[in-house]
Amino acid sequence: MNGFLDRSRTSRLLRQAGLSALVLCQPESITYATGAFPGVATFWRRAGAAFVVIPADANAQPVAIVGDLQARTFAQQSAIKDVRSHRLWVETDRFPLDDSKLKRLLRPTQYDLSASLNLLGDALRELGLAGTRIGLELGFVPVADFALFQAMPFDWQDGTRIVEGLRSVKSPEEVARLRRAASYAAAGFSGLIARLGTGQTAAQMADIWREEVAAAATASAENLPLSSWSFIAVGGDGFAPGGPARAGDLVKIDVGCVLGGYSSDGARTVALGKPSAEAQHIYDALHGAFEAGLPHFRPGTALREIHEKVASTMWNKGFETYGRGHFGHGVGASIWSEEWPFIGADSDAVLEPNMVMAFETPWYIDGLGGFIIEDQLLITETGHEVMSPLPRSLQRVAVS
Repeated sequence: MNGFLDRSRTSRLLRQAGLSALVLCQPESITYATGAFPGVATFWRRAGAAFVVIPADANAQPVAIVGDLQARTFAQQSAIKDVRSHRLWVETDRFPLDDSKLKRLLRPTQYDLSASLNLLGDALRELGLAGTRIGLELGFVPVADFALFQAMPFDWQDGTRIVEGLRSVKSPEEVARLRRAASYAAAGFSGLIARLGTGQTAAQMADIWREEVAAAATASAENLPLSSWSFIAVGGDGFAPGGPARAGDLVKIDVGCVLGGYSSDGARTVALGKPSAEAQHIYDALHGAFEAGLPHFRPGTALREIHEKVASTMWNKGFETYGRGHFGHGVGASIWSEEWPFIGADSDAVLEPNMVMAFETPWYIDGLGGFIIEDQLLITETGHEVMSPLPRSLQRVAVS
């Protein structure tokens, strides 16, 4: 099987949880595990358009269930030998057409969940797993559909956290994608800073950012699909886009590149001209809290400890009402730039080598502007590597 799933680690986690198999149904999880696109029906984001069964026995072969439109391509991309298909709404056939069909067989309007579940049940029974405890991404299964799952002769257990844990530790290729994405983001950031000026709106800044990212990727002869996203705020409440920019405004630049499905995440704050004394004071506090938390990014550190360190630093600097819920998150191939684990006070996650984290200390203050420092970090065997090296001081752009 292609993709980035570590079968040995998967087997260990499943056995620790007392599970005989893991059933993937979230499209991002399937692509992560197999390296293949699970089909257009998954765009509706309802469990059942596609499944991949990963037995706890690492020697047992996985089974995939996808729509018939993509079955052949999925088998080629994933290298899974047992790919079963259910009918989609899309009419397909082979040439020359067979006119001997005596009976019309209408396709479903979208896809038939019962049909895909029947195939899933067949696969699990053939693997000898009837009546066993099986992990399923219950965080992705709609309540409206769960009764159909419950009617099957399997003891479904929530495997969402197991999948998140597997995806949080990156393979070398995943790390490489995130490193390149972060490098293009840093180049785009530097290019944007050089072109920032008064009179620009957040939308215009975002256009400049995308131009600079594309130029950096082209210069590196990047061959993977690339896109970019931005949350840029000019003055105002610190989160709404805002603009046109005026002298004295803060510009919050929170941006990322998506390379082959993997999104970087990093951010900085820029002052157009001289910032107010209040803005500089708040930024310095956030900067100090960031630097207080950064050395703790090493294997074995509980993320709740980092949250406590950053929050207490802000409180000790006099900002006792500062209560941000998390100071960062994992990055990878989620549909958003934020994925598990989170650097929160309630986190039970512990840093491991090859996790990639986005560490941030933001604050959005209506009437003053948006503040943020965010770096993308690779957890190494002994500490961390900053994947998005940029100055962390409050950057100033000269304005006339």
